[in-house]
Amino acid sequence: MTKKISLMCNGKKLEFTPLKSGMHEEISPSDAVIHAPGQGSYEISDPILSADVISEGESVTCKVSIKGKNISQVSSETMIQIGHYKVGPVLNSFLQAPKNREIKGILHPRWGSENEIEFELKPAGRLLYCGEGFTLACMTPEYYGVEPDAQVWTLEGIYQRGGGEPFRVKLVFDNRGNLVRKTGFYPTSVGDVASPFELLIEDGDTFEPYVTMINDKGEIGIGTVNPIMLGGGNQLHWEQVEACPGTYHIGVVVKDFDGKEKRTYTALTIKESK
Repeated sequence: MTKKISLMCNGKKLEFTPLKSGMHEEISPSDAVIHAPGQGSYEISDPILSADVISEGESVTCKVSIKGKNISQVSSETMIQIGHYKVGPVLNSFLQAPKNREIKGILHPRWGSENEIEFELKPAGRLLYCGEGFTLACMTPEYYGVEPDAQVWTLEGIYQRGGGEPFRVKLVFDNRGNLVRKTGFYPTSVGDVASPFELLIEDGDTFEPYVTMINDKGEIGIGTVNPIMLGGGNQLHWEQVEACPGTYHIGVVVKDFDGKEKRTYTALTIKESK
């Protein structure tokens, strides 16, 4: 049986379960070179933080160097340390490139071959609520280069209705926390292609969000966190809260045009405010 790890958050015990079927090939966070077909390699420096210890509610500045070609997207990412795992992302956002390009009305970053990046962030977490019940929401932004009010956030997980067969769903929220789109995916059958459908929420349904879990060997996998019960006349929504005391990892995720990702982190301790 897979061993769970736990975290106390807002007075509630959150439990995380690694899913063996979600394990990917080993990717070491400390390995700072990636080889992309036909493009050579690119390098990412270890992020340098303005402080390695801060108090609750404080901000931190991060500097990182990225050199090379074939860079499609760069994001900041905050993970929390729980046991032997980095879990999250508890906070994630696109970083703005020095130049942009517009293709068919959609804005894309244009990163150079040498990039000195500096950004400031205030560690935080996002919780998914339905009535009084809540769980962790490790969401990712969908659009690059839009105004904050125009951003939408996606969250995937496992959905179950009554005693039925669990299936994957994708929820989309606006920047105010409101649920704006919900899509279910029928279990894969022919040709490994999942069929999407408009999800209808019924009283008593449960949703168990996915999280990324990176173990101490650098292996990136998928896990789940506490399910939340839906319905009962309550709207499903998310809220942002200050990061609780503990050990976090602040870093960047670089994606190339082949869809490959690379993560690098530096540890940050958040201590309780006096």
